[in-house]
This record gives sequence, C-alpha cells and structure tokens, in this order.
Amino acid sequence: MMASMENYQRIGRETKRRRKGRREWKIEIPNDVMEEIVMRLPVTSILRFQAVSKHWESVIKTRDFGARHMAHQRSKDPKLMFVFFSLHHIYFEQRDLETTCLEKSLWFKIEKINGPIEISECCDGLVCVYCLTRAVRVVNTATEKALLSLPLAKFQQLHKKYPDPDLERELIAVDDVRPLPVPVPVPFISFTMFGFGKDNVTGRYKIVWLYNIYPATLNLKKKKTRCEVFVLEEWRWRFVTTRPLDHHQILSNQRPSCANGSLYWLTGDEQGYPSTQTKLIVFDIHTEMFQLTSTPPFITPHASSDKIGLCNLDGRLCISELKGDCKQEFWWRVEECDKWERIFSVDLNSTSCWFGGITSQPLTPLAISRDTNKVVLSLTHQDNLVDFDLDPHSTVYHLYYSGDYGLAVPYFPSLSPLHSCNSLVLPISSF
Repeated sequence: MMASMENYQRIGRETKRRRKGRREWKIEIPNDVMEEIVMRLPVTSILRFQAVSKHWESVIKTRDFGARHMAHQRSKDPKLMFVFFSLHHIYFEQRDLETTCLEKSLWFKIEKINGPIEISECCDGLVCVYCLTRAVRVVNTATEKALLSLPLAKFQQLHKKYPDPDLERELIAVDDVRPLPVPVPVPFISFTMFGFGKDNVTGRYKIVWLYNIYPATLNLKKKKTRCEVFVLEEWRWRFVTTRPLDHHQILSNQRPSCANGSLYWLTGDEQGYPSTQTKLIVFDIHTEMFQLTSTPPFITPHASSDKIGLCNLDGRLCISELKGDCKQEFWWRVEECDKWERIFSVDLNSTSCWFGGITSQPLTPLAISRDTNKVVLSLTHQDNLVDFDLDPHSTVYHLYYSGDYGLAVPYFPSLSPLHSCNSLVLPISSF
C-alpha cells in the first residue's frame, strides 16, 4: 500500500515538472482572417458580434465589409421572401430556397390603406413597400430597419388631387379581426409599379417611377410618359427626360426588371394595354438616359406584350414568350459575350393544374437553385409555386409551395448598406 502511494506521488511530481517545462502556446488569428470568418455568418449573428468591441462594431459598419458580405451572399442560392398583406399589417417570411423551411418571420402594423400595396424587387437586401397614394418605405428585413417615409412623388400627389372615378372598383380585403370579405373602395387600382436598382458606378440606390401621363394632367407638350427618380442619398424626387421614348407608352401593371445596372419595361398601346408592336424600354441607372429598342430576335414578330415575360433571374435579364401551343421559352442575356442564351422551356399544360387551369398567362421564374438545378415558377395573382428540373431531358414538375403567398421575391439577406442615410433609419416596428 505504501509503495503504491509512493508511486502515485512520484508520478504526480513528474507530471508537474513536465507541465512547468511545457511551453504555453497562444494562438492569434489575424484580423483579416477573423473578418473573413465573421463575414460568412448570418446577418443576425453579425449584428450580435458588434457588441464584442468598439473595433468590431466599426469594422462591421464599414461600406467595404457590407459589400463583401453581400458578395458572399450572392455566391449562394437566394432566399425567398413571402409578403402577406392585411388591412392593418404587413407580414414578411424568409424561406430557404431548397427546403422552403421558414427561417425568419416579421410583421409590422400599418395605417389602414385603401388600395393595393406593392413590393419592389430586392436590391442588396433592400425592398420598397408602397402604394399609390402613400409614402414609399425602404425596408431591410434582415436588420429589421427601415428608412423614414419618402416624400410623395409628383405622380402620387396628382392621384390624391385628381381622383379618376373611371378607375374605381371594389377590392376584396380580409380584415384582421373579422375573417370575412370586406369591400374597400380603391380609386386607383391600376397603376404603374416603379423600378428599384443600384448605380453600379457610384453605388447609389435609385427608385425610378416611369408612368403614362395621368388623364387629368395632360399638358400642351403632349408627352406620353413621365419619369421621376428618387436617389436615396439625395432624398428628393426629380424628373428626367423621356424624349427618347417618342410617342410610346409603357404596358400597365408590369413590374420593371433591374439587371446589370439597367431597368427594363415593355411598351403598350396608347391606353397602356397590350400591343402587338412591342418595344423594349431600357433605362441606364447611372446616366439616367432612356433607350428604345426592338425585342430580341427570338421573340415572334407582332407578339402581344401580355405574352412576353420580363424578369431578373440569377442576376441576368430574362425574357420569355408564351406561344400558341402553351409552350413558354425562357432566354437570358449573357453580358460577358453580349448574346442571348436559351435556358429552358415550360409546357403550361403541365403546370396549369396548380395554377387554376390557366394556360394563357406567362409564368415568372423567381429563382434558380444551384444546389438542386431547379427553377421556381410563379403565376401572377395565383396561389402556389411550382419547381421544374432544368435537366434538358426532364419534363418533371413539382408543387414547390402550396397556399396563398401574397407576393414573393428572391432575396439576399444583407447588412443595411445605407451608410449616408443612417440618421433616417428607424426600427421596423416604427412603421
């Protein structure tokens, strides 16, 4: 027993000597490596990391860090943002593109609005929520921050001052308290949606509202269209010339698409209805100049503008045409080689069972999943989403999302990049 105790004590002494002789290693991670690690975290985690020290707070708030984080987000599949409206609330849901799992939800209260609410395309994690006669709000749902209400555009002021009874109709909305249809008078149900994009040269964010001349404000110059631009960093609306558009008017009820530093619209007839003389309107966000061009050569001559689809798909301009055989072909612009490339074709006879039997309206692709090589398709004002395998030999369609989703846009969570507007940023609960 004594021998065992002596052995135990001897081993203990040797262990202590080895510990004393051991060199202590201190691992130091360089700041640039730490920044790379933090930059890859979710937005919520990065915002919490600001509390570690003043140094990290200042690093995370820099424009460079925000741009690198956004670039990393764009290297992955986007999220899908679902937006739901009621008379007194707006709800946002962020879902994973591959699994449709709910990752984040957010809601805020709004004043009662008589009219349709719209949401813009996502630009660097920012979206605009607006309606015809109420101020635009720029929202970052990832940071749960929003800008102060923008001043009303001249377009909005005119609609408040000169209501047009010919445009009135009843909108069926669902009240928050009573789940019964409630008729709400909507004086301006048909209005043009604006474009939202980024100047790739200056980094400034711009809202571009191109619209046909409102009937009550026709002037002697007989202009067909007007355009107002709002630069967030300048905080004011101003007019830009639409002279290059000549006598053309834009197709009503379309959401312009932003890709590669430009915004795109389709033309309509004199009343804004579909036309068989469709042209493509291009607006350079940096130079603020318009250009009127013909539709690409793969579009059938004299194709009606309501059969042509226009959207941003994976950062590129995507144009499609729904033909008489219910087949819709999708092409996108490859800027690197300055050409159009056919990407896939959809048979609406195979998707109509999920879209109320409709085969006469073109589908809109929301996003492409790099992981699954599938594209998610939607149809305006219809429930459900459908995905389609992009394999050239595949004809397989699946129900991707079931139910009413209001609006859906591809979305990249980001840190708020509006550094020059920090004094105008509020928590989203302050809507």
